[in-house]
Order: sequence, then C-alpha cells, then structure tokens
Amino acid sequence: MLRKVLAFITFAIILSWQTVIAQDVQKEENKKLQLTPYGFVKGDMFYVTDGVYSFANPNNDYILAPQFASGSGQSAISFTGQHTRFGLKSTVGNKVKVGGLVEIDFFGGPADANTKIRLRQGYASIATGGFEARFGQQWDLFSPNIPNTVNTNGNMWYNGNMGFRRGQIQLSYKWNLEKINPMLQIAFAEGAQESIGLGKDNISGQPMIQARLSGKFDDKYTVGVYYVNAAFKEKYTPAIPPNDHFKFNTTGFGVDFNLPFDKYFSLVGEINSGTNLANANIFSAAGNFFYFGTSDQTRIDFDRKNTGFWLNASSNVSEMFQIVLGYGMDKNTSKKFITGNIQSNSTFYADLIFPIKHQFSITLEIGNISTKIVESINNDHKVDKTKTNNATVIALSGKVAF
Repeated sequence: MLRKVLAFITFAIILSWQTVIAQDVQKEENKKLQLTPYGFVKGDMFYVTDGVYSFANPNNDYILAPQFASGSGQSAISFTGQHTRFGLKSTVGNKVKVGGLVEIDFFGGPADANTKIRLRQGYASIATGGFEARFGQQWDLFSPNIPNTVNTNGNMWYNGNMGFRRGQIQLSYKWNLEKINPMLQIAFAEGAQESIGLGKDNISGQPMIQARLSGKFDDKYTVGVYYVNAAFKEKYTPAIPPNDHFKFNTTGFGVDFNLPFDKYFSLVGEINSGTNLANANIFSAAGNFFYFGTSDQTRIDFDRKNTGFWLNASSNVSEMFQIVLGYGMDKNTSKKFITGNIQSNSTFYADLIFPIKHQFSITLEIGNISTKIVESINNDHKVDKTKTNNATVIALSGKVAF
C-alpha cells in the first residue's frame, strides 16, 4: 500500500512539473541547438624507478596510471597517447534548458597501440530556474574535485581522492543570493562495484544515496560537505564457507574546497572518511569488507575504515610558466587487519608547466609513491609488522586543449 501511495505522489509531482514546463515551452520561440566541443589531445612518457600498480590490483602492473608502489619489479619507461579525451555538450532553450553531455577517452591500462573508446560521462539534463535534473553517468557528489596532475587516469585515486563516475539520477537546486550561492545536490546512484571485489551488478536492493551541500562565496570560493550511504547483501557460493547471507553498509562523509585566492596561489582539495567505501566503487586503499584467504578460503568479516585527504596548490608565475604542488594520502583506520592489507598509501608530486601557444603546453612532473603494507598480524588481527614500498614517478607530457 505504501509503495502505491509513494508511486502515486511521484507520478503527480512529475505530471505537475511536466505541465508547468509545457506551458513555458509554448511561450518560447524555437531555440537553436548549441553544441560545444571540449577536451584535449595528450601524449605522455612515464618513467618509474621501482614497481608500481594501479586500481588496487597488483596484477595491473602497467605504469600509465601508477597509484601504488609494489615493492617488486624494476625501473620501466612507457609512452602513450591514450590519456586523450573528447567531450561534447549540448543545450537548447532559454527559460527551460534541455541538454546533455557525452565524454569519451581511450584509456585501457597497458601501453597498447590499439585501445578502445571508453565512455567517461553520458547524461541527459533538463533545467529551469535554479533546478536541474540529470539522468545518466556522471561524477560522484562524494569527493567531487579533480587534482591537477599529469597522471589524469591515476587521478590521485587511493591517495585521498575517492569519488568516481557512475550511473545515477542527480537532482540539484541552486539559490542565487547576494554574497553566497548555496547549492543542494542529491543523487540516487548505482552502488555495486564493477569488476573486482564483489563484482556483481547489483547486490543492493536500494540505490546508493549521495548528497552534497555547497556554497560559492563572492562568486569565487567554493566549499562543500558531502555524504554517501549504500546497503548491500551477499551470498557466498558453496565452495566458500560458510554458505550464508550477510549484510553490510557503505557510509562516508567529507569536505571539499576550491580557493582561488589569486593567480599566484590557489588551493583545491578534499578531506574524506568512510566505512567500506571500496565495496561501492569509491576508491579507498583500505580495501573491501571481506577477505578470502589464499589457503583455507576463510571468511573474516569486519568493516574497513579509512581517512584520507589531498591538497593541490597552483601558481601562475607568468604566462609562460606555472607550478603545481600536490600531496594526498589514504590511511586504513580499521580495527582489524589481514596480512597483505595496505595500512597507508600516499603520493607527492610537483609539476613544472610551460604554456607555449594556442593552448599547447609541456609539463614535467616528478613525484613519489609510498605504500605501507601489513607484513604480519597478531592473534587479535592487530598490526604486528609493516614494510614500506617507494617508487619515484617522472612524467613528461605534451597537451593541446580546446
């Protein structure tokens, strides 16, 4: 009965909104569709002094998106053009604006010469007044900022930056006040992880909920707070005892900020904390809720907790020279550990950017990845011994933006 009532109320709201929009559209003249292309063509060289891997999978030992220091392997060098990205925005209408966005790139991991096109974003939108609704794949509200690093597909994930892209319905409302522009955003999103960990679509009986409240001050500075929650249930296969059901939750919160003080100094970053974030495709180095042992396939259930942050400082020294300094870390704050867990992961990088002409620039980035691994634990699953792996990463990039 309750579901029928909620369905009726939702239908009534949509019908009323549709009627209002239809009346406004009739008052408008036919508007010409506006298409705006954007993106960049980018070529990169990466050199690493020691072994690295990407996306929390030690088998992904390619160096085109390094995020972890593996402690094994040797120095390596690689060249690629697969970080190239293209996007197209569209909009039509004045009082009621209808539009969409499609963004693709060619990232495939290893330095292959024949990579496939990959969808990054793709959504349809409708907006009127301060309200906007988006349907499709887009960036999370959780951890929404993007670091300014040459490693565009490593993106400081598992090093403090945690938000990703996913299918969702996102609703937002923005108030235009005199000194501050508050914005409330709510998303009902896909919660399941993709190809690693649970790897099932979908084991959640309800959508992931994300929310963000932000304010833009003096039409310049932006500060936001955000929250995420998702609930899952899982059943083990008979080969992995015990064969039963269990439930767990993903929760998290954080603060983001973008502070362009002047051309000589701007600061952007985030502070995040959460529980079982990796199970919902939010990039935490603390890992998944569950662990399958390599010998006896024992299941050990405990929440994975983490706290992380990243900072990115930029300075436009001149029209021909810019500097970027960045640092991020993600610390595993779980009460229990398993041998092989990542206790902490951090990255530091420094960029020297040389804009040439017509949006063409050359960037030299030097950074270091430090990954602390749990080597042994005691009977209470507390950390007994750790080791720290390090890898220096040098990148040279040429990019033309449009």
